[in-house]
Order: sequence, then structure tokens, then C-alpha cells
Amino acid sequence: MHDAAHSRSNNFDALRLIAALLVIWGHQFAIMGQPVPLMWHNEPGAVGVVLFFAISCYLVTISWQADPHLLRFAARRALRIWPGLCAAVLLCAALLGPLVSTLSATDYWLHPLTREYFANLWLDTRYALPGVFDGNPFPSSVNGPLWTIPLEVTCYAALAVLGMLGLMRLRPFAPLLLLALTATLQWRYSPPPGQPMPAWSPLLQYAIMFALGASLACWRAVWLPRRLLTAAVLVALLLLLRLAGPALIAGQVPLLILATLGVIWGTASTPVLHRAGRWGDFSYGLYIYAFPVQQLIVWAYANQLGFATALGLSLGGALLLAALSWHLLEKPALAFKPRRAGPTGAAVAA
Repeated sequence: MHDAAHSRSNNFDALRLIAALLVIWGHQFAIMGQPVPLMWHNEPGAVGVVLFFAISCYLVTISWQADPHLLRFAARRALRIWPGLCAAVLLCAALLGPLVSTLSATDYWLHPLTREYFANLWLDTRYALPGVFDGNPFPSSVNGPLWTIPLEVTCYAALAVLGMLGLMRLRPFAPLLLLALTATLQWRYSPPPGQPMPAWSPLLQYAIMFALGASLACWRAVWLPRRLLTAAVLVALLLLLRLAGPALIAGQVPLLILATLGVIWGTASTPVLHRAGRWGDFSYGLYIYAFPVQQLIVWAYANQLGFATALGLSLGGALLLAALSWHLLEKPALAFKPRRAGPTGAAVAA
């Protein structure tokens, strides 16, 4: 059966847009100083990131298997992440900051926070710019979602290391890694009586979703011809874990079901949805540009707008930036992705 992951005729673009919208919708509550609703005991943004991670690792694992070359793999990941990231960081620091900062232009540029903000370019996450959004209900955070990008790159690096060791060629390895990470989560957050509970590790949680995506990628030849049966069996097993498993792991089951169904449904080609990316892949741009736009809308209107109006204006502004970023920056950058020689000698992009 044709593997839809190798073409654009699948649902992945639609699912990534849904994930980005979940992140934006969830952040709008916090940015406006309102209680954030929970989905399965998680904020909507966290649910969206889970979906992003599972889909990303499914596709990236296929990319590695198609061309297990470290430098080409790293170049592809860098060309997908850094052009948009550089634009988001530079726009915030050089355009948005001077526009809205309470400091003078001279004081703004000489302030150490301004220099430190550029550390986002090498994945040392910094949130604040001097005098920027300090009076907002969610103060001193210019672009909160950037903290997940180092986690994503860490997972990519781990995948490359495992691939170089030859482990990604072993079909059982990814599911065993998934089980090991899940067991680690259970062990880490089951301290002995009297011992403090460690701080929650988003990296460990997202690594589990990453391993889930890799597992589905490694076994796709088995389940792709029977998507519905696979989805039913896996959901049934996860629901059994929800009912009978340890409480901590049971609490992750809704997210595991979401990630599993997201990847399986993503490989399908549903009418209308499979054309979600016909104008471009805007999901990454929405993710990295929306938060500053949301903060700017709240700042500009002194948080006097209704939730729906503020969200609508934010979505419009973020979508405009995402479209410009895709067509002027991200898509041209992807043209430089290294290619390998295919079986017939033609250049094939992995």
C-alpha cells in the first residue's frame, strides 16, 4: 500500500494546523489573565505539542530510514527549524521590542536582556526583552513557545545517535525504547515515602511521544494496510492500561491515544483535509509567531477586548506572518535540503 507519508496527499498538514491552533487557543487564556481550561488534565498547548512531537518523529524517522546519513539528516532538520526561528527572534528583538518597550531606544539596545534574547538563536531559551509587555497580564514573556524547540532538537539528535548505532534498523527497538521511557516516567515520579516529588520533566514526556511516533514509523509496513484495525487494537490496549495500569501512566493514556490516532489518521488521505497544505505549510510559522502577536494585541488594546475578538485578531496576524514566512523564507530554504541518489540514479529528497 502506498505510504502517504512520502507525499503531500495525507492529513498531516491538517493535523499540524490543529495542533498549532490548540497551542494558540490555550495561550490566549493565559495571555489575557484568564484561567486556562484543561484537556485530560493538560493545558491545550501541551496537548498540541504532544501531537506535534508524535507526528514529527514519525516523519523524521522515515526520513532517517530513507537516507541514514548524519550530515544530510542534520542539514534537513536545520533548514526546517532555523530560518523561521531566526526570523521570529530577529523580528521580536529588532522590531517589536523597540516599538513597545517602555525604555528609550538607546537604553533598550544597551540593556543586557536585549543581547541575551539572541541566545534563542542557539537554543538557549530566553523569554524577556527589557520593558516589553511588562504590564500585560502575562508579563515579561515575548515568545513563550520557543522553549519546546530545544526539546525537539534534542529528540532529533537522539534519533540520529540511535540511527548511527544501527538501532533504528532493528524493528523491535523503538517499541522497547517507548516502554523504557514510560517505565522511567513511572519510576521518576514514584518517590519513596517522605521524599519530595521531582519537578515535572517535559523532555521525558515528549520523548515518550517521540518514541511512539518512531515505533509507528518502524512498523508502518505492518499496520498501514490495516489502519482501522490497528487504531482499534491500540486504543483498546491503551484503554486497558488506563483502567488497570499505574495511576501515573494511566494519566498519560489520553495523550498516548491522541498521538497514536494522530499519526495513523495523518497517513490517510481524507477529502478536503488532505488539501490543508495546498497554500503552504503554515503550522510552524503559526507556532513561532502567534505568541508575540497575541501579546501585542493585548498590549495595544490594554486587554479591553473580548476573548473571541482578541483571539481572532491574533490568529489573523499570526497567519499573515506564517504565510509570509513560508513563502519568503521557509520554503526557499527547504530548496537547499540535501538530496541523495535514488535507486535509478535520480535525485530523491528524503
